[in-house]
Amino acid sequence: MRGWLVVGLLLLGCVPASPQDVGVTFAAVLPEGVTDVNGWEIVSGEFETATARGAYRFLVNPLRQALYQVMRYRVELLAPSTSLQRSRRLSERLAFVHRPGTAEPLRCWAREPTGTVPPWRELDAGTDEYQLEMALLMQVLAVHRAAPGIR
Repeated sequence: MRGWLVVGLLLLGCVPASPQDVGVTFAAVLPEGVTDVNGWEIVSGEFETATARGAYRFLVNPLRQALYQVMRYRVELLAPSTSLQRSRRLSERLAFVHRPGTAEPLRCWAREPTGTVPPWRELDAGTDEYQLEMALLMQVLAVHRAAPGIR
């Protein structure tokens, strides 16, 4: 219930950007285990709300037209209230629907600082960090959904 309240409050202050590619740079290399996305449609934008600002790039697999199978995003929390939120670095996150149509958690990675090997760290489903990222991803999706021209 609390998550829906957060999404609702986020939308009240929402100023979504155009869904066009706004020039935000995302990592050139995807985490190991993510499907090749060459040729996929890209839907991207930037946003700022009362509580967060960021950018996203959602990728649509041409074989699954109604599904954002890869969701890349960056979110800066403007007033983090928990220790987990305060410790969260502003780095790219990537969520991947590994097997569409199955009831399994999304795979999720956090981009590590430049020079870190490996450059992506997978978040374990069910952890507090994973739960926070899923809540933030839902907020990003809600902002995107509220953008003009999105149905």
